[in-house]
Amino acid sequence: MADVFLSYASEDRDRVRPLAEALQARGFNVWWDRQLGAGEDYTVVIDRELRAARAVIVVWTQGSALSTYVRDEAGRARDQGRLVPVLLDRVDIPLGFGAFQAEDFTRWNGGANAPQMQILEEALRAKLEGRDINGMAIARKRRQLMARVRIVSVLTVIALIVGIGVGVSYLRNPHNGGGEVTQADLKAELLRLLAEGKLTPDQAIQLAEILQAGSLGDQTASLSPEQTPAASRTTDVQLASISEAEFDQQARQTYNTAFVAVAQHADEGVRQAAADMADPTKRQAAMQTLWDYARAHPDDPMVEQIYLLCGSVGEANDLPLGQRALEVATNLSPRDPAVWRMLSRSYQRVNRTSEAEAAANVGEGIEAQNNGDAAAAERQLDSALPALQPEVAASVASRLGDIAVERQDWTAASARFTRAYSLREEANAQQPNVVAEAGLQADAQQMVIALDRSGRVRDACERLRQAQEQHDVAAPDQALVERCQRQFRTPLRTNRVGLAPQLRRPPEERAPQPPPPEERRP
Repeated sequence: MADVFLSYASEDRDRVRPLAEALQARGFNVWWDRQLGAGEDYTVVIDRELRAARAVIVVWTQGSALSTYVRDEAGRARDQGRLVPVLLDRVDIPLGFGAFQAEDFTRWNGGANAPQMQILEEALRAKLEGRDINGMAIARKRRQLMARVRIVSVLTVIALIVGIGVGVSYLRNPHNGGGEVTQADLKAELLRLLAEGKLTPDQAIQLAEILQAGSLGDQTASLSPEQTPAASRTTDVQLASISEAEFDQQARQTYNTAFVAVAQHADEGVRQAAADMADPTKRQAAMQTLWDYARAHPDDPMVEQIYLLCGSVGEANDLPLGQRALEVATNLSPRDPAVWRMLSRSYQRVNRTSEAEAAANVGEGIEAQNNGDAAAAERQLDSALPALQPEVAASVASRLGDIAVERQDWTAASARFTRAYSLREEANAQQPNVVAEAGLQADAQQMVIALDRSGRVRDACERLRQAQEQHDVAAPDQALVERCQRQFRTPLRTNRVGLAPQLRRPPEERAPQPPPPEERRP
């Protein structure tokens, strides 16, 4: 059991990871990775971990402020005196939690020794030691540390370029020695560190901010579509689904998150390609390098971020590979509305109007699902499904299956997952790839589970047999294999048993599954 429970919205997992790692680096035992092992019940695991934790950090973001799951966890922590709130976005904290001071991490550099982490540690130690938080002491420490932030930020930049000794000399007397540090100097030094694999998280954030202008274009960042000169806009079509200003915001946020991750990749070629996308003369070759790497290494833990980096940069520069990367990303990040909105803009740009509208509807539906409005989500996703191509539509059908499972409608769920499985097969036949194959494995298991829960055990056994023969699908659990063999003598493979990785996730990303029904005699 962990002492600290980290509560966050599923779409913020990549943003929360540095916080979890920083807490662990400071000696805290943290439960945050919500991936589950085969056969584990999420609701049981999360309830156990939440009850056992002596401090609950609630990470408030635009997504978590709307998440019913996060609000529920925050409410339990508040009522039991274990709540420690943190702000990653400047949002209105939900009603009932505004009285609790949330530590501001909106400008945190990702470092374990950053001032924000020191303040957070004070609050956590008080919770773990069972004592009251000394508000005056923390306020005094906050003022001291925030003053240090300004000084350390200047020292870091100067020391990075000209060395510690010269940097201090420069601060004391900027007109006598040291010279002025330029943005070009900083960029050159950060690129050198990136090439050598020595870039720290805070330096990666700095480099992302510097390269963003070249990668996405910065001349119109502050303009709305109506203010933007026609000659500088990526398209002169008035978009009904997503405005250029909205796309610009989504692309920049996606780029920053993805670049910071990829800039610290173990492969030098991947790191360099991420940086080269800021250079128009190298952009297409760099994107192709990242695309080829992602296709060849589907199990790389950063593969999702690589596709998102290609998608945001490619679409911002009207490159066809950007659209393909976003289509792949809908399968890797299906619950991220930003991916669907960027894809909507991409389809509109190439006059695939019906698909653009459908992708926009999916984005709205995913937003509704993330906010707990299953009925609205189902309407939006249902309306979008017929207009989308198989590779993208399969993910939508899977989300519809999840919604059916949430309301325990196993008959509808089996039909939804059967449709998703069929679309995966069609997409894989058109263009075989590992991402489509992984989705096919998950949807096949969901289809079999839903058939079993709906009472159609014989059909579940037969569809599992077919899926094993055609696509080497693993059985979702040993109990089902044994029932199929005992009741129907179904010839199933027993060498591969276990849930697909996509199904080992919290209820924000998949619906919970009740225990199997009692055995039925043939």
